[in-house]
Amino acid sequence: MNNKLKVDFSINYNSETQAQIIYKSLLPEIQKHRFERSKVSILIIKREIEINIIAQDINAAKATISSVLRWISATTEAVTTFSKANF
Repeated sequence: MNNKLKVDFSINYNSETQAQIIYKSLLPEIQKHRFERSKVSILIIKREIEINIIAQDINAAKATISSVLRWISATTEAVTTFSKANF
């Protein structure tokens, strides 16, 4: 990747427990998924999940951001639904 595009963003959750659950759910997906023109890493700091993307071009960045946000949305929705049903 010569001309890299770097995208960093973070998501704050209501509790460290919720952030931990979502982080642990996302980590295997991000580790096993092979992006052809980008690289993704995630980090958790207390209630915040940081997402770092390095992409070869704008199209790769957009596709990677879209994938990651879909995973985050689906995981957050599942955790929220499960939490409401069981607590």
